Amino acid sequence: MGLDGLLDIGKSALSAAQQALTVTGHNVANVNTPGYSRQEAVVTERSPVGGNPGQVGTGVQVTQIRRIVDSFINREITSSNSVLGQLNISNDQLSQIQNMFGDSNNQGIGTQLTDFFSSLQDVASSPSNVTPRSVLLSKANFLTNGLNQVAGELSARRASVNDQVKQTIDEIDSLTAQVAELNGKIVSAEMTGQNANDLRDQRDQAINDLAQRVDISVIDGGNGSVSVFVGRGQVVVENTISRNLVAVATMDNDGMANVQYDMGNGKSINISSLISGGKLAGLLTIRDTIIPGLQTSFDKLSASLVNEVNQIHRQGYGLDGSTGLDFFSPLAVTTQDKSTNLGSATLASGPITANSLLTLQDYEIRFSSATAYSIVNTTTGATIKGNYAGAAVTAPTVDVPVNIVTGTNDTLTVTVDGTASGTITLTGAASPGQSYESGASLAVELQTKMNADATLSAAGKSVVVTYDTTTSRFTITSNALTSTSAVNVTGGTARATLGLSSGTSTAASGTYSGPQTFTVDGIQVTLSGTAAANDKFLLNSYSDTAKSIGMALTNASKVAASSTRAGVPGNNDNVMALVALQTEAVSTLGSVTFNDTYRIAATGVGVAAQSANGKLQAQTILHEQLDSFRAQSSGVSIDEELVNILKYQRAFDAASRLIMATDEMLQTLLDLKR
Repeated sequence: MGLDGLLDIGKSALSAAQQALTVTGHNVANVNTPGYSRQEAVVTERSPVGGNPGQVGTGVQVTQIRRIVDSFINREITSSNSVLGQLNISNDQLSQIQNMFGDSNNQGIGTQLTDFFSSLQDVASSPSNVTPRSVLLSKANFLTNGLNQVAGELSARRASVNDQVKQTIDEIDSLTAQVAELNGKIVSAEMTGQNANDLRDQRDQAINDLAQRVDISVIDGGNGSVSVFVGRGQVVVENTISRNLVAVATMDNDGMANVQYDMGNGKSINISSLISGGKLAGLLTIRDTIIPGLQTSFDKLSASLVNEVNQIHRQGYGLDGSTGLDFFSPLAVTTQDKSTNLGSATLASGPITANSLLTLQDYEIRFSSATAYSIVNTTTGATIKGNYAGAAVTAPTVDVPVNIVTGTNDTLTVTVDGTASGTITLTGAASPGQSYESGASLAVELQTKMNADATLSAAGKSVVVTYDTTTSRFTITSNALTSTSAVNVTGGTARATLGLSSGTSTAASGTYSGPQTFTVDGIQVTLSGTAAANDKFLLNSYSDTAKSIGMALTNASKVAASSTRAGVPGNNDNVMALVALQTEAVSTLGSVTFNDTYRIAATGVGVAAQSANGKLQAQTILHEQLDSFRAQSSGVSIDEELVNILKYQRAFDAASRLIMATDEMLQTLLDLKR
C-alpha cells in the first residue's frame, strides 16, 4: 500500500469521526424531544487488501446509524398509554359529577328531602295552622328545584362529554392519517437503504398519542410499515391507507354520537361497544353508563316521590275541605320507537290508568312478525302479566257508596289465560243493595269471588284485583307469568257499574291489528300504523321526571292533612301517612327509602371517583417506571454524549494528524526528485 492508501485511511477516519460527531450532536439537540430514541453511529473496519507479509487494513467506515430501542418496553408503554388515557378522563369527569351533589355544604338533595319531611311533621304538629303548610310548600318547591337542577346539570354534562367524544374521534382520525403517511415515508426511505430513525420515532409517538385516545393493537408489516387495529380487528391503518372512525348521532341514545367504523362506499358499522380502552372508552362509559345510571336513579327517585305522595294526598282533605288534589305535578308516560324499526308503526303515550300498579320499570312491545307481538318487562326480563284495566268510575265513598243489588248488577264472567269462568256472583242485597263504601273493599270482593270460581280454580288460574284511588279504576291482573297471559271481562250485569264494560284487555302476547291500546302495569299506550318483524317500542312512566317535577299545589290551605272533611281542619291522619313515607321502604325503588336511594346514588359516584383516582395514581406510577426504563435504554444522557463528543473530537484530531504526516511524507519524496 502506498502513501495514497494511507491518505485514504486518514480520510475514512475523518469521515467516520465526523459522522459519529454529527449523530452525537443530533442526540444532544433532541435531548428533550418527546418520543426521541437515542442514535449511535455503528463503525466497522473497511475490507483489507492483500499485501506482504499479509493483508493490510484500509480504514474505517460507518455502516449504520442505529436507533436504540427496546421493542418490549415500547409495546408496554403503548398499552399503558391506553389505560392511562381512560383513567385520566374518568377521574376528571367523575370528580366534576361528584361536585354536583353539594352534600359537603348541606345543600344536596339528601338535605332537601330531610327538610321536606321535617316540614310535613310540622304540619302534623299544627294541623289547624296555615303557616307550617306554607313552609311545607316552600320546602317542597326547594326540593323540586334541586331535582330539576341536578337533572339539568347531568344532561349538560352528558352533552359536553358527547362533544368530547366527537372531538376525540376527529383526533383519532388525524393520528391514523399521520401514521399512514409516516408508513409511506419510512418504506420509501428504507427501500433505498437509509435508516428512517427519526421517522420511526415520530410514528411511535403518533401511535402512543393514538393509544391515549383509543385501545389499539399494532402489527409490524415487515417492510417498515405497521398496521393498526381498533375494536375487534377493525383496521384503521394499513400501509399508507387509513380508515376513519365517524361520529353518527342515534335517536335510540338521545341523539348521542355512536362510534362507527367507516367501511367505505358510504357504509359504516357501530363499534361503540367494542371500544375498551383509551380516552374514548372512558368518555363512552361516562356518557352511556355513569350519567344515564344517575339520571335513571334521580328520575325514579322523583317519580316514586311523586307517585307515593300524590296517592296519599289525594285521599285527604285541606283546610278548605278540598280533596282529590295532587301535591306534585302528576307522572306522564314516555314512549320511544326504536330507530332500527322497519315498519311505519308509532307508539303514542296515553294516561296513567293505575298509579298503585306502577313499577317504574321499562317495557318493550316486540314484534316477531308484522302482527305477532309480545310485551316484555326489560328490567326483569319477564313477559308481563295479562291484565284488564277498567274505565274510571265514581269513587265509592261513605256518602255515595256503590250498591250491588241481588239479581240486578251482581254477576260477572271472565276469561283468565284462556280459561272461561262460570258465572261469578258478587255479594249483594235486595234494593237498594249491598253498600260498598270504598274501592278497596269492593276490589277484595271481586278478587275473592273470582279466585273462588270452580272452573278457574280447577285450571289453576287466579287473579289480583286492585282499585286505584288516583284514577278510580278497577284492574284485574293474572297471576300467571306466561307468554299467553291475558284477562278479559266477557259478560255479567255488574260490568257497567264497575267500569268493566269498556275496559282494555292487554295480553302478554297476541295479534296486533292497529290501532291498538295496551295497558301495562298502570301505563296506557296506543300503537298505530303498520309494524314489521323485529320492530321494538319502548315505554315507561319515569323518564325525565327529575327534570320535569314541579308543584301541582300552590295554595297552602289545600294541603290535605286531614283524613276526613268533618270538623275542618279535622285531624292530621293523612299528613302523618305522608310523614311515614320518609322511613318506608318503597317497592319502586327496590324496597329502600327515598333518602337511602339518594345516598346509594351519591355514594356510588363517590366510590367510583375514589376508585378511579386510586387506579390513576397506580397506573401513573407504573407508567413513570416504564418511561424510566425507556429512558435508560433509549433516552439521551448528556454526560454520555459529552464524553462521546470529546472521544470523536480526539479521533478527528488524530485522523487529521495522520493526513498531515502523510502529506509531509509525500513532500519529502517530492523533494528527493529535485
